[in-house]
Amino acid sequence: MSNEEITSTDREYYNTIELRTYEQTSTNINRLTNELPEDVVMSLAREVIRRVGSRENKLLLTPAVPSNLEIIALCDALLSQDEAAAAQFIMHLRHDGTKAEDIHLIYMARAARMLGDMWDDNKIDFVTVTLGTGRLLAIMRGMRPLFETPLPVLGKTAIFASVPGENHTIGVRMATDIFRKDGWEIDLKVGLDHNSLVDQIERQPSGIIGLSIGGKHSMEPLSKLVVALNICCPHSLILVCGQDVEHSKPVLQLMGLDAIAETFHEAKQKMAELWDRKTEQSPTLRSY
Repeated sequence: MSNEEITSTDREYYNTIELRTYEQTSTNINRLTNELPEDVVMSLAREVIRRVGSRENKLLLTPAVPSNLEIIALCDALLSQDEAAAAQFIMHLRHDGTKAEDIHLIYMARAARMLGDMWDDNKIDFVTVTLGTGRLLAIMRGMRPLFETPLPVLGKTAIFASVPGENHTIGVRMATDIFRKDGWEIDLKVGLDHNSLVDQIERQPSGIIGLSIGGKHSMEPLSKLVVALNICCPHSLILVCGQDVEHSKPVLQLMGLDAIAETFHEAKQKMAELWDRKTEQSPTLRSY
Protein backbone atom coordinates (compact mmCIF):
# COMPACT_ATOMS: atom_id res chain seq x y z
CA MET A 1 0.00 0.00 0.00
CA SER A 2 1.65 3.26 -1.11
CA ASN A 3 1.26 6.60 0.67
CA GLU A 4 -1.19 7.67 -2.05
CA GLU A 5 -3.32 4.59 -1.38
CA ILE A 6 -3.61 5.17 2.39
CA THR A 7 -7.10 6.52 3.02
CA SER A 8 -8.03 9.13 5.63
CA THR A 9 -9.50 6.32 7.73
CA ASP A 10 -6.22 4.41 7.51
CA ARG A 11 -4.36 7.49 8.76
CA GLU A 12 -6.48 7.43 11.93
CA TYR A 13 -5.13 3.93 12.59
CA TYR A 14 -1.56 4.56 11.43
CA ASN A 15 -0.09 4.57 14.95
CA THR A 16 -1.54 1.08 15.51
CA ILE A 17 0.84 -0.58 13.06
CA GLU A 18 3.72 0.83 11.02
CA LEU A 19 2.48 0.09 7.53
CA ARG A 20 5.85 0.55 5.87
CA THR A 21 7.42 -1.90 8.31
CA TYR A 22 4.60 -4.36 7.71
CA GLU A 23 4.95 -4.09 3.94
CA GLN A 24 8.76 -4.33 3.94
CA THR A 25 8.78 -7.26 6.37
CA SER A 26 6.18 -9.13 4.36
CA THR A 27 8.15 -8.56 1.15
CA ASN A 28 11.42 -9.64 2.77
CA ILE A 29 9.90 -12.82 4.19
CA ASN A 30 8.54 -13.75 0.76
CA ARG A 31 11.99 -13.26 -0.72
CA LEU A 32 13.66 -15.14 2.13
CA THR A 33 11.49 -18.21 1.56
CA ASN A 34 12.87 -18.32 -1.98
CA GLU A 35 16.46 -18.16 -0.71
CA LEU A 36 16.24 -20.92 1.90
CA PRO A 37 15.71 -24.67 1.38
CA GLU A 38 12.10 -25.83 1.65
CA ASP A 39 12.74 -27.86 4.81
CA VAL A 40 14.17 -24.75 6.49
CA VAL A 41 11.17 -22.65 5.42
CA MET A 42 8.88 -25.35 6.78
CA SER A 43 10.77 -25.28 10.08
CA LEU A 44 10.36 -21.49 10.26
CA ALA A 45 6.62 -21.77 9.63
CA ARG A 46 6.35 -24.32 12.45
CA GLU A 47 8.38 -22.01 14.71
CA VAL A 48 6.01 -19.11 14.06
CA ILE A 49 2.94 -21.24 14.72
CA ARG A 50 4.41 -22.70 17.93
CA ARG A 51 5.79 -19.43 19.33
CA VAL A 52 2.89 -17.16 18.40
CA GLY A 53 0.36 -19.85 19.29
CA SER A 54 1.71 -20.11 22.83
CA ARG A 55 1.72 -16.35 23.49
CA GLU A 56 -1.75 -16.44 25.05
CA ASN A 57 -0.26 -18.30 28.01
CA LYS A 58 1.66 -15.10 28.88
CA LEU A 59 -1.50 -13.25 29.87
CA LEU A 60 -1.85 -12.43 33.55
CA LEU A 61 -5.49 -11.33 33.35
CA THR A 62 -8.45 -12.82 31.51
CA PRO A 63 -9.52 -10.36 28.81
CA ALA A 64 -12.56 -10.30 26.56
CA VAL A 65 -12.61 -13.45 24.44
CA PRO A 66 -12.81 -13.04 20.66
CA SER A 67 -15.35 -15.19 18.87
CA ASN A 68 -14.30 -18.07 16.67
CA LEU A 69 -15.73 -16.15 13.71
CA GLU A 70 -13.35 -13.26 14.44
CA ILE A 71 -10.35 -15.59 14.41
CA ILE A 72 -11.55 -17.20 11.18
CA ALA A 73 -11.87 -13.70 9.69
CA LEU A 74 -8.31 -12.88 10.80
CA CYS A 75 -7.01 -16.09 9.23
CA ASP A 76 -8.87 -15.24 6.02
CA ALA A 77 -7.15 -11.85 6.03
CA LEU A 78 -3.75 -13.45 6.65
CA LEU A 79 -4.27 -15.73 3.65
CA SER A 80 -5.93 -13.13 1.44
CA GLN A 81 -4.65 -12.17 -2.00
CA ASP A 82 -4.93 -8.59 -0.74
CA GLU A 83 -1.55 -7.85 0.84
CA ALA A 84 -3.06 -5.12 3.05
CA ALA A 85 -6.02 -7.15 4.37
CA ALA A 86 -4.31 -8.49 7.50
CA ALA A 87 -2.89 -5.10 8.50
CA GLN A 88 -6.27 -3.44 7.99
CA PHE A 89 -7.95 -6.12 10.13
CA ILE A 90 -5.57 -5.27 13.01
CA MET A 91 -6.14 -1.55 12.50
CA HIS A 92 -9.88 -2.01 12.84
CA LEU A 93 -9.46 -4.04 16.03
CA ARG A 94 -7.47 -1.19 17.58
CA HIS A 95 -9.92 1.41 16.31
CA ASP A 96 -12.71 -0.54 18.04
CA GLY A 97 -10.81 -0.38 21.33
CA THR A 98 -8.99 -3.74 21.43
CA LYS A 99 -5.81 -3.47 23.48
CA ALA A 100 -2.48 -4.02 21.73
CA GLU A 101 -1.63 -6.74 24.27
CA ASP A 102 -4.87 -8.59 23.49
CA ILE A 103 -4.15 -8.45 19.75
CA HIS A 104 -0.62 -9.69 20.32
CA LEU A 105 -1.34 -12.40 22.87
CA ILE A 106 -4.88 -13.56 21.98
CA TYR A 107 -5.92 -12.79 18.41
CA MET A 108 -2.50 -13.55 16.93
CA ALA A 109 -2.02 -16.63 19.11
CA ARG A 110 -5.37 -18.14 18.20
CA ALA A 111 -4.92 -17.34 14.53
CA ALA A 112 -1.51 -19.05 14.59
CA ARG A 113 -2.99 -22.15 16.17
CA MET A 114 -5.84 -22.17 13.65
CA LEU A 115 -3.37 -21.92 10.76
CA GLY A 116 -1.42 -24.80 12.26
CA ASP A 117 -4.56 -26.93 12.56
CA MET A 118 -5.54 -26.12 8.98
CA TRP A 119 -2.07 -27.13 7.80
CA ASP A 120 -2.09 -30.36 9.81
CA ASP A 121 -5.56 -31.21 8.44
CA ASN A 122 -4.40 -30.54 4.85
CA LYS A 123 -6.90 -27.72 4.45
CA ILE A 124 -4.08 -25.40 3.37
CA ASP A 125 -0.77 -26.28 1.74
CA PHE A 126 2.81 -25.40 2.60
CA VAL A 127 2.90 -22.33 0.35
CA THR A 128 -0.31 -20.95 1.86
CA VAL A 129 0.70 -21.46 5.48
CA THR A 130 4.05 -19.82 4.75
CA LEU A 131 2.18 -16.78 3.43
CA GLY A 132 0.02 -16.62 6.57
CA THR A 133 2.84 -17.07 9.06
CA GLY A 134 4.94 -14.51 7.19
CA ARG A 135 2.16 -11.97 7.56
CA LEU A 136 1.84 -12.78 11.25
CA LEU A 137 5.51 -11.90 11.66
CA ALA A 138 5.05 -8.76 9.58
CA ILE A 139 2.18 -7.59 11.81
CA MET A 140 4.24 -8.20 14.93
CA ARG A 141 7.14 -6.23 13.48
CA GLY A 142 4.76 -3.45 12.52
CA MET A 143 3.37 -3.32 16.06
CA ARG A 144 6.78 -3.31 17.73
CA PRO A 145 6.68 0.39 18.76
CA LEU A 146 3.69 -0.42 20.98
CA PHE A 147 5.82 -2.74 23.09
CA GLU A 148 8.81 -0.52 23.85
CA THR A 149 10.03 -0.91 27.43
CA PRO A 150 11.97 1.59 29.60
CA LEU A 151 15.74 1.28 29.36
CA PRO A 152 17.73 0.37 32.49
CA VAL A 153 19.03 3.41 34.32
CA LEU A 154 22.40 1.88 35.20
CA GLY A 155 23.97 2.20 31.76
CA LYS A 156 24.32 0.52 28.39
CA THR A 157 23.33 -3.15 28.48
CA ALA A 158 23.02 -5.92 25.92
CA ILE A 159 22.90 -9.69 25.51
CA PHE A 160 25.56 -11.35 23.36
CA ALA A 161 25.01 -14.92 22.20
CA SER A 162 26.43 -17.46 19.81
CA VAL A 163 23.97 -19.03 17.40
CA PRO A 164 22.89 -22.52 18.55
CA GLY A 165 25.19 -25.22 17.21
CA GLU A 166 28.10 -22.82 16.75
CA ASN A 167 31.26 -24.34 18.22
CA HIS A 168 33.60 -21.41 17.54
CA THR A 169 32.83 -18.88 20.26
CA ILE A 170 36.15 -17.05 20.48
CA GLY A 171 34.79 -14.13 18.47
CA VAL A 172 31.77 -13.47 20.67
CA ARG A 173 33.89 -13.86 23.82
CA MET A 174 36.41 -11.33 22.49
CA ALA A 175 33.59 -8.96 21.57
CA THR A 176 32.17 -9.28 25.08
CA ASP A 177 35.53 -8.31 26.60
CA ILE A 178 35.91 -5.35 24.24
CA PHE A 179 32.44 -4.00 24.94
CA ARG A 180 32.83 -4.45 28.69
CA LYS A 181 36.01 -2.39 28.55
CA ASP A 182 34.01 0.31 26.80
CA GLY A 183 31.51 0.41 29.66
CA TRP A 184 28.80 -1.90 28.38
CA GLU A 185 27.17 -4.43 30.68
CA ILE A 186 27.11 -7.60 28.55
CA ASP A 187 25.31 -10.81 29.45
CA LEU A 188 27.11 -13.52 27.44
CA LYS A 189 25.28 -16.72 26.45
CA VAL A 190 27.13 -19.52 24.63
CA GLY A 191 26.67 -23.26 24.19
CA LEU A 192 22.88 -23.22 24.49
CA ASP A 193 20.42 -25.02 22.24
CA HIS A 194 17.68 -23.07 20.45
CA ASN A 195 14.90 -23.40 23.03
CA SER A 196 17.16 -22.82 26.02
CA LEU A 197 18.64 -19.69 24.47
CA VAL A 198 15.26 -18.22 23.55
CA ASP A 199 13.84 -19.02 26.99
CA GLN A 200 16.78 -17.38 28.79
CA ILE A 201 16.63 -14.23 26.68
CA GLU A 202 12.86 -13.98 27.09
CA ARG A 203 13.14 -14.30 30.89
CA GLN A 204 15.86 -11.66 30.99
CA PRO A 205 14.88 -9.26 28.21
CA SER A 206 17.31 -6.73 26.83
CA GLY A 207 16.92 -3.77 24.52
CA ILE A 208 19.74 -5.02 22.29
CA ILE A 209 20.73 -8.58 21.35
CA GLY A 210 24.02 -9.26 19.58
CA LEU A 211 24.23 -12.62 17.76
CA SER A 212 27.48 -14.17 16.57
CA ILE A 213 27.66 -16.39 13.49
CA GLY A 214 30.51 -18.47 12.13
CA GLY A 215 29.69 -18.42 8.43
CA LYS A 216 27.19 -19.56 5.85
CA HIS A 217 26.43 -22.73 7.83
CA SER A 218 24.84 -20.53 10.50
CA MET A 219 22.03 -19.25 8.26
CA GLU A 220 19.52 -21.98 9.16
CA PRO A 221 19.83 -21.80 12.98
CA LEU A 222 20.15 -18.01 12.80
CA SER A 223 16.94 -17.58 10.80
CA LYS A 224 15.02 -19.75 13.26
CA LEU A 225 16.52 -17.87 16.23
CA VAL A 226 15.67 -14.44 14.79
CA VAL A 227 12.08 -15.55 14.13
CA ALA A 228 11.73 -16.74 17.73
CA LEU A 229 13.27 -13.58 19.21
CA ASN A 230 11.12 -11.28 17.08
CA ILE A 231 8.08 -13.06 18.51
CA CYS A 232 9.17 -13.47 22.14
CA CYS A 233 11.09 -10.19 22.52
CA PRO A 234 9.33 -7.75 20.17
CA HIS A 235 10.95 -4.74 21.82
CA SER A 236 14.55 -5.93 21.28
CA LEU A 237 16.85 -4.73 18.50
CA ILE A 238 18.98 -7.48 16.96
CA LEU A 239 22.51 -7.15 15.57
CA VAL A 240 24.38 -9.95 13.80
CA CYS A 241 28.16 -10.02 13.53
CA GLY A 242 30.64 -12.68 12.45
CA GLN A 243 32.59 -14.37 9.71
CA ASP A 244 31.50 -14.22 6.09
CA VAL A 245 28.85 -11.63 6.89
CA GLU A 246 29.52 -9.70 3.68
CA HIS A 247 28.99 -12.81 1.57
CA SER A 248 25.79 -13.69 3.44
CA LYS A 249 24.41 -10.14 3.59
CA PRO A 250 21.82 -10.61 0.80
CA VAL A 251 20.13 -13.28 2.93
CA LEU A 252 20.76 -11.56 6.27
CA GLN A 253 19.06 -8.39 5.04
CA LEU A 254 15.82 -10.35 4.62
CA MET A 255 15.71 -11.75 8.17
CA GLY A 256 14.29 -8.80 10.07
CA LEU A 257 17.59 -7.76 11.65
CA ASP A 258 18.22 -4.23 12.90
CA ALA A 259 21.95 -4.15 12.14
CA ILE A 260 24.67 -6.25 10.48
CA ALA A 261 28.40 -5.93 11.19
CA GLU A 262 31.48 -7.77 9.97
CA THR A 263 34.26 -6.36 12.18
CA PHE A 264 34.55 -5.41 15.85
CA HIS A 265 34.94 -1.76 14.84
CA GLU A 266 31.78 -1.87 12.76
CA ALA A 267 29.95 -3.72 15.55
CA LYS A 268 30.88 -0.98 18.05
CA GLN A 269 29.54 1.67 15.70
CA LYS A 270 26.31 -0.24 15.02
CA MET A 271 25.76 -0.97 18.72
CA ALA A 272 26.13 2.72 19.55
CA GLU A 273 23.56 3.55 16.87
CA LEU A 274 21.14 0.93 18.21
CA TRP A 275 21.54 2.25 21.76
CA ASP A 276 20.79 5.79 20.56
CA ARG A 277 17.74 4.45 18.76
CA LYS A 278 16.52 2.66 21.89
CA THR A 279 17.11 5.80 23.96
CA GLU A 280 14.94 7.82 21.59
CA GLN A 281 12.19 5.17 21.56
CA SER A 282 12.18 4.28 25.26
CA PRO A 283 8.91 5.33 26.90
CA THR A 284 8.61 7.08 30.22
CA LEU A 285 5.02 6.01 30.75
CA ARG A 286 2.51 4.56 28.32
CA SER A 287 -0.97 3.13 28.58
CA TYR A 288 -2.35 0.76 25.96
